[in-house]
Amino acid sequence: MATLLEQVGGNRFVTDTVAEFFHAIARHLSDDDSDEHRKQQARQAKFLTHALSGTQEPVRSSRASFLALGLNPMLFEALLEFLEGRLLELGFPDQLTSALVESASSLYGNCDPQLSIAC
Repeated sequence: MATLLEQVGGNRFVTDTVAEFFHAIARHLSDDDSDEHRKQQARQAKFLTHALSGTQEPVRSSRASFLALGLNPMLFEALLEFLEGRLLELGFPDQLTSALVESASSLYGNCDPQLSIAC
């Protein structure tokens, strides 16, 4: 059975969707925010790719915790909402969309809260 990542089009789809999200919010950012959000964009794409890859790691894996380090919780939540809407817009089934968002959200929620620092 294909992983969630494979079902949505792989790493390229995730990276492009995260880039699209940050492009959409860029007009609301100051120059100082823009530098920090480039880092957030890269880290969020890596975290989502990891969360959806179906690797056989424990939920509280060191990789997930490392990738969660420095993620802005509000931006990550907004990204998941954007991703969910984008998948539905592209015609992905509700069940797949819900599973994808739940998987990423659950993995993020199981990382140490202290690691989820704001920008």
